[in-house]
Amino acid sequence: MEWTDTMMLEENRPLQFFDPRRFNEGASVDSVKAVSARVLAVQGLSLLHASGRTNDEFSAALEILRGFRATGRRVVLCDTTRMAPGRQAGNSVVVRGGAGVVVSCGPHGRELAIGARDAGLDLASVVVCRDVKAACEALVHRLCPGDTVMLWGVEQETCNRLVMWLDRRFSEPTSAAA
Repeated sequence: MEWTDTMMLEENRPLQFFDPRRFNEGASVDSVKAVSARVLAVQGLSLLHASGRTNDEFSAALEILRGFRATGRRVVLCDTTRMAPGRQAGNSVVVRGGAGVVVSCGPHGRELAIGARDAGLDLASVVVCRDVKAACEALVHRLCPGDTVMLWGVEQETCNRLVMWLDRRFSEPTSAAA
């Protein structure tokens, strides 16, 4: 038993370690069903492409996102075209996933964004787009080196296109006049 910040006694839980070699095989996290996902490194960014559509897979992906050592922000792009997350999912993205920026699109993107706002994100950190292409473009212009991005519900082709855009954006030399 140990004291927590809520001044209650709780049992000590054993630590669970994440093995990145098993991640692409769909490793189980915190006894939640496995999530089919892959991790990509792009010009100083980490992309977590989680392709699952169920609530259990969503929970597992959020736990993995929270476990990432991000030097920058945690950013979530959610395409709601083939799923129907509500406000609770938007709240979970912020509270359980630790997201600092949420970009959503699709028919239920607005509900997800409202949940993220209700969880405490400011208006500038929540973006709702009509389609996934516009969401990817908005995401590309908001990212900085060191950010960790979770792509949830995004198709593989869109993920590949996003990687190409990010490579192009971060590989261009920029200079500032003094």
